[in-house]
Amino acid sequence: MGRLLGAPGLGDPESLDVHVAQTQGELGYLLAEALDARLGGEACAALVTRVLVDEADPAFAAPSKPVGAVLAAPPAGLPAVRMPDGRGWRRVVASPRPVAVVEQAAIATLLRSHHVVAGGGGGVALARAGASRRPRPAVIDKDWVAGLLAGVLGAERLLFVTDVSHAFDRFGRDDQAEIHAMNAAEARARLAAGIFAPGSMAPKVEIAVEFVEASGRAAVITTIGSIEASLRGAAGTTICP
Repeated sequence: MGRLLGAPGLGDPESLDVHVAQTQGELGYLLAEALDARLGGEACAALVTRVLVDEADPAFAAPSKPVGAVLAAPPAGLPAVRMPDGRGWRRVVASPRPVAVVEQAAIATLLRSHHVVAGGGGGVALARAGASRRPRPAVIDKDWVAGLLAGVLGAERLLFVTDVSHAFDRFGRDDQAEIHAMNAAEARARLAAGIFAPGSMAPKVEIAVEFVEASGRAAVITTIGSIEASLRGAAGTTICP
């Protein structure tokens, strides 16, 4: 998202929705092409999704998601944070929790007709304004949207594909240990103990637990090369009812 959000015009806080839609369309195209090449004949559709958020979500009062290019000075009139290495500033926006996906009925129809649906990113944030909707300067976490859609669509499994093979106990330490399986109660205990990093593995585990408890079905955290093995229980971390 950084390349698009660094474009001229981003100074207008309300322009973020257009940049998010552009980014999602670009990633959706790439995913659709990759899936077509792999699946050989399956009908694959790439969608730009509009995601409803609550105007009263506390995330809007505490913007925390860096977006766009690194700037020499903080943008006038917009929330920003200094880069950890001190080399500049980045604008920050809210990351509210999604309430619903506008296209979820259309996605369900596509799935019933055996289409594979590809998208990129969490989607364009919209808040209800009376009988209409208005865009909000926000970035929606794709993991939260995945969990939301998995629930409303009755998914058989919720799969998080990431860059680590498992969730870990004591991640990054010499004695780190792969977690191959845990039930929802064990996962909640680890979350409460701060085992998983905020903004990284913790949200994935939290969303997985919510899906598992609501649906009675499993969720999996794995890498892209281990998807098939993970669905057989032979790789990754499985969160069970």
